[in-house]
Amino acid sequence: MAADFEYKQMLLELDKSLKAEEFESLKFLCKDEVKKRERESVNRPTDLWEILETREKLGPNNLAFLKQIIKGSCNGRLDVLRVIENFERGIPLDSQRPVNSSSSVPTNHPYVQQPVFYNPVLKQYGQQPVHSSAVNVDKYMKEINFLTKNLGREWRFFMRTLGVTDGDMMSVEQDHPRSLRDQIYQCLVLWISNNGGQFDRGRIVAALRDSAVERYDLAGRIQDCDI
Repeated sequence: MAADFEYKQMLLELDKSLKAEEFESLKFLCKDEVKKRERESVNRPTDLWEILETREKLGPNNLAFLKQIIKGSCNGRLDVLRVIENFERGIPLDSQRPVNSSSSVPTNHPYVQQPVFYNPVLKQYGQQPVHSSAVNVDKYMKEINFLTKNLGREWRFFMRTLGVTDGDMMSVEQDHPRSLRDQIYQCLVLWISNNGGQFDRGRIVAALRDSAVERYDLAGRIQDCDI
């Protein structure tokens, strides 16, 4: 019952987050699932959610189609995508909202949703604006280039293990649709920026050895500085 309540809370939060033009795009993307007459009677996102549930295209454990149409209608807005991602991770909705100055919880608490800003240096979105001096990765270029050249199809699992979200990866892929190396490079730079400007070698090695990645060859070379 609690999970069902949180699921409904998540849908209501999406309803409040979507702009009018994004909602119209959502309805258009659902035209294969929702007949024209039904779409004309849909006045807000919650009406659409109910129809999709009856079509078995939406449910607490069935969010793939929802994420697909959200990505297609919201131009990759990470604040909207993270509402869904946080539900999937079991993060309560109330803990995602910013707290006021009188709260005892600091605004950098890991379960408080941070504002999303566009980063002109990285040409992508992130949780906080980063100045050029904060994203200077020159001293890590050897490691970054090594990973960029040697990671293959497993790169997304590697990034997820590091904590890079699917929304962040999608944003990078939209900026660099034809270059896998650029996608890997930009995700690594984003991870370093979100990690206080540090290249945590231990976390990199652990991610490479994760069961979803299993690049023990790269992990050993990173650990031994054999790059």
